[in-house]
Amino acid sequence: EGGSFGDLYGKRFARDANGKIIVDADGKPMAETGGLGYVGNPNPDFMLGFNNIITAGNFTFRVLIDGRFGGEVMSITQAMDDKFGVSLVSADDRDNGGVALDAVYEDGTPVNGLLNAQDFYTTVGGRGGITEYYVYDATNVRLREFSVGYNFPLKSKLIKNFRLSFVSRNLFFFYLKAPYDPDI
Repeated sequence: EGGSFGDLYGKRFARDANGKIIVDADGKPMAETGGLGYVGNPNPDFMLGFNNIITAGNFTFRVLIDGRFGGEVMSITQAMDDKFGVSLVSADDRDNGGVALDAVYEDGTPVNGLLNAQDFYTTVGGRGGITEYYVYDATNVRLREFSVGYNFPLKSKLIKNFRLSFVSRNLFFFYLKAPYDPDI
């Protein structure tokens, strides 16, 4: 009640009055008490597109670039991969000696150094972990479509023109913050 269509709810980090994440004595992040909390909404603030068609002789080139600005997405796949230690992120953090996190202990003492990667990812990862950690900005700009066509002029009374086109969709991102395609 009072929310918006598509609101995402999940476990959130426990934070102190300054917004820093609280970890327990073992260095494991703590979750907020009281159940699930709002973590985002996938609906964009606005969408913008650019479509251009260029014709040169019998060739036609079409480019469609579109962007989605705002909104958040959540990746439970990333959370599961992290929990089991099979993601690139968890491997990098293990190799680097731990997870760098701006956090404090329950008594307010700042955490100096790195948190144990295995303890961190088994706490925040998985379906029952702190899913706030897996919410990403859905903003992206992509080459949505590119096509090349050739017009075959015909002398038929029934068909005046025939165009054969090669069409490619979702070729690449110009800008992407999430670790996966937010349209999925």
